[in-house]
Amino acid sequence: MAPIRGGALPKARQWLEWLAWHLAELPADHGWIAQYRDTLLELHHAIVTAARRLRGNPCWDLQGSMTDDTGRLEPKADALAHRATQLRLRPDIPERFRLLVDVLEGACKQHVRLAREIDTLRAGHALEIELTTDRFGKQLIEAS
Repeated sequence: MAPIRGGALPKARQWLEWLAWHLAELPADHGWIAQYRDTLLELHHAIVTAARRLRGNPCWDLQGSMTDDTGRLEPKADALAHRATQLRLRPDIPERFRLLVDVLEGACKQHVRLAREIDTLRAGHALEIELTTDRFGKQLIEAS
């Protein structure tokens, strides 16, 4: 089978196949680079897991097996966000890569909120999102 091209794939199984073909090519030759790579891959997998959780489907784990979604998503998302924050604090990151690390940390923190909301929905509760008015754009926006 020919390798799948492109890392942005719409289905979890396609992403796992892409990862199997390209994992050895991903940069991991230095401490912070390996930590960045691992955090990014785990975030990608967490997003796939979140999407499958919304559909009520089992999820492909990183080993390529289907597993039931029994645990809450938020604790894992919190741990991932913490790891991204720890990455940002590393002194060995070259200055020119600091913004990329900040972007990864921001994406992980956004995932915490998504995970919390999915857990709330799956528990049978409604989301309560506080809205306020943007007086300049004259539209509703989230307050928090």
